[in-house]
Amino acid sequence: MSVAARTADRMQARRAALARGRLGVTSAIAALVATSFGVRTALAWLRDTPTFFADEYIYAELARSLAESGRPLIRGASASFPALLQPLLTAPAWLVDDVEVSFRLVQGLGALLMSLAAIPVFLLARRLGLTARTGLALAALALLVPDAIYSGFVLSEPIAYPLTLAAVLAGLGALVRPGPRAQLAFLALAGVATLARAQFAVLPLCLLGACVLMGLRERRLRAALREQVLVLAVVVVPIVGLLALGPATALGFYEDVLEVELASPALAKWAGADLMLLAYASGVVLAPGALLGLWLAVGRPRSRQELAFGGLATVLAAALVLEAAVWGIDGSRIQERYFFYAVPLVGIAFALYASRGWPHRLAHAGLAAGLVAVAARVPLSGFAASDGKTNAPTLFAAARLEQLLGDVGLASLVVSLAVALLLGAVVAATRRPASAGAVALGLALAASATASAAAVSFGLANAARTAGNVLPADPSFVDRSGVTGAAMLQTGSSQRGYASAYLFWNRSVDDVYLLPGAEPPDSFAVTRLTIAPDGRLLAAGEPVTRPLLVDGFSDTLRFRASEGVAAGPIYRLLRSDDAQRLALYFRGRYADGWLGLRGTAQLWPDGPEGLRGTVSLRLTAPAATPPVAVKLEPQGGPAEEIIVAPGGSREVSFPACAPGPWQLEFAAPSTGSVGGRFVSVRASEPIYRPDPAACRTTRSP
Repeated sequence: MSVAARTADRMQARRAALARGRLGVTSAIAALVATSFGVRTALAWLRDTPTFFADEYIYAELARSLAESGRPLIRGASASFPALLQPLLTAPAWLVDDVEVSFRLVQGLGALLMSLAAIPVFLLARRLGLTARTGLALAALALLVPDAIYSGFVLSEPIAYPLTLAAVLAGLGALVRPGPRAQLAFLALAGVATLARAQFAVLPLCLLGACVLMGLRERRLRAALREQVLVLAVVVVPIVGLLALGPATALGFYEDVLEVELASPALAKWAGADLMLLAYASGVVLAPGALLGLWLAVGRPRSRQELAFGGLATVLAAALVLEAAVWGIDGSRIQERYFFYAVPLVGIAFALYASRGWPHRLAHAGLAAGLVAVAARVPLSGFAASDGKTNAPTLFAAARLEQLLGDVGLASLVVSLAVALLLGAVVAATRRPASAGAVALGLALAASATASAAAVSFGLANAARTAGNVLPADPSFVDRSGVTGAAMLQTGSSQRGYASAYLFWNRSVDDVYLLPGAEPPDSFAVTRLTIAPDGRLLAAGEPVTRPLLVDGFSDTLRFRASEGVAAGPIYRLLRSDDAQRLALYFRGRYADGWLGLRGTAQLWPDGPEGLRGTVSLRLTAPAATPPVAVKLEPQGGPAEEIIVAPGGSREVSFPACAPGPWQLEFAAPSTGSVGGRFVSVRASEPIYRPDPAACRTTRSP
């Protein structure tokens, strides 16, 4: 065989080997995505009900409206909600005439889309010269992040996650080889990501920030900016439009961000907390190496690709943390859902550092020690308390650990020890740089998988608890009742989350009515009611005749001539042949009879003669408390203080004499907490007895 023939054979064999390698890598990525899709879908379908309100209701309602009318409306009114990609993509699922089926279809789509995030992460790793094995590990890390729990939520995160990472990949190309095609690809992906989540309007700004860093590093800033003139134009035009329209008008649903003070200690506090959670969400052990990796990528890049990634990843991560801190101030909580998109970038930055052979090991050990100190000094339990964890799945995992151990302090100690052991193992492994990277990635994957499993467990238990305590066995009971045109009625003590849950499951409830003093369940269309002297509910001065889904838990409401059709633990469905008329509105009395700390009982007459009689009720104090002093102030009479003995009862009565409604105000000290509610004593429903003689006598104390 000639030399030319042997050379040709070797080249053909090499091409075949490369093809087999590409096929193997493609198969591995496909298997990773398919496995994630299957597991995430199965876990999502174990979730009994949405719990992240009002967001999940908002996205569902927008998608329903798009499916039915082609317009993005919430309860028939314009929503001014810019993040419409999720409703647009999920609208076909809501064409199914069953909320349960539609919910499961949306969850399946979310699991698929979130699993696709593995692809841009792998491509980013390969473009930066990392090995295929490292790229697969980083792709797995992106799918094991605790925030992947959102794949089973009716939210925009499952769509925004792969799109944002794809935009970073396109942005890398636009920075390294600037040109219209690469820039348009980046801008298109950035635009679609912004349509999924408005926070990603910062992506073009981040690209320009990275361009400035590259220009300064390469000492060609003007030339670098000229190369990005297309991106500059796209950034400048919206800013001019924003100024012309007015920021509040342009931001719409997100206008509250304008009230945040950027130069404040509170912003620094929440930014620091967000950075700490970013380290935890990234598997803890990667954070020190990632910081060094970004510093080296910008300060001593081995290629333009690495410099571009270092600049873009640094600016984007800083922007996401800043956004999270801004919203953290507003809600006094860690907003992990705003910055978890940076987790794959942390992983890639770490891998770039490890691929250099672990330089600056002393600095790495110092950063690791600092992270251990932070873990010991700032326990997660402080952030995981009450509602502080609602936007942070990593805190779901911390809360689940606290539940398992039954002790918050012990859980914090376990977390601190785990952080110390994991980081100590990585620092020890750096003595053998060749294998240290694999050790660190393996530990990070194990930590992320554990945290993700704990977050899923917590989320499923929370959904099961909500379904069992808040919703009936058939949560869509209004839709299935045959009653049409029902409106939800909110009382002064109604809780927003309960309202959103019932609105989500009952798409036929297309309006929300508010009694005087009631707060809306969200930022969208509501109708405020007034009450006529005879108890009729009035909307814009007209009697309300439509069926009502009434909050029967938070306050006590009784209607005249209204028929109960169906009921759940919180709301009941009432219809009337005439106008809906109130007989009793006892604000501050729960369905189980407990009174809050203050409130008012109002009664309306049944006829034109008004109220001429007595109103009586029985007060009962808990057994394990001191005597309880309940202050009662009836309309038209002096205030009285009623002392109720521990475990005892007192019946009280008052003359009720009025041509229209009559009221009784109460105030009492707290005797404890029941179901998360501060309560005082129990009270029976007030009973009205006609007795004209009661209005001709003076009540003695």
